[in-house]
Amino acid sequence: MSTETLTIANLDFEVRRSARRKTSELTVDRTGELVLHAPESASTDELYRWAESKLVWVHRKLITKEAQAGKTVILNVVSGETIAYLGRNYRLKLVDRQDVPLKLHGEWFCLKKTEQQKASVLFRDWYRTSGTRWVEKRIATWTRKIGVVPQKIGVGDLGFRWGSCGRTGALRFNWRLFSLPVKLIDYVIVHEMAHLQERNHTPEFWRILDRVLPDWRQRKDELGRSASSVIWHARPEGQ
Repeated sequence: MSTETLTIANLDFEVRRSARRKTSELTVDRTGELVLHAPESASTDELYRWAESKLVWVHRKLITKEAQAGKTVILNVVSGETIAYLGRNYRLKLVDRQDVPLKLHGEWFCLKKTEQQKASVLFRDWYRTSGTRWVEKRIATWTRKIGVVPQKIGVGDLGFRWGSCGRTGALRFNWRLFSLPVKLIDYVIVHEMAHLQERNHTPEFWRILDRVLPDWRQRKDELGRSASSVIWHARPEGQ
């Protein structure tokens, strides 16, 4: 059975092909990972179109799993709401006009009033864009300490996973990660970069973490406790 990754609408699907399989099937595992089970003969374009047609179902399943896990934290889109970026709290301000729908200005996340209904998408895209720029610079710092270089870096929606390391050496991070403190983001970065040296959680993998980030256990525990405060959806005022 071969595996690959397909990215559709900022969602990562792990494609698992099998010669025995005749039809395609989508599953969402307990961690929120999206798996596309496919016949060996199916083309990437065919799988892309098929999975794209299932996006409504996928989002419903993810929302259900988030609710079951107690992770559905809702941002109320009203002026004064607190929103975190890199562990620092900012306030939301609804404005009548500005040059872009959403931007971070000083101590404020400024959102155009006419864009409130799109708040979830706008914040997701903002974190994705800003997080990508930030994590690329951060990984350059850790590269000098760990001695490995990822083939590709991306930010998207990884379900309940904070990060992933693909078989081709590509690192991907959950856009929600960038609301957390830098020391917790660093733990996820180092964890995924360690997988570039050791694919599995072997004793050697943990030795890499001990060498590069001696307090990784404390950071991991704090990351688990912080997950319940991460915003997963935005609700416009009056809804």
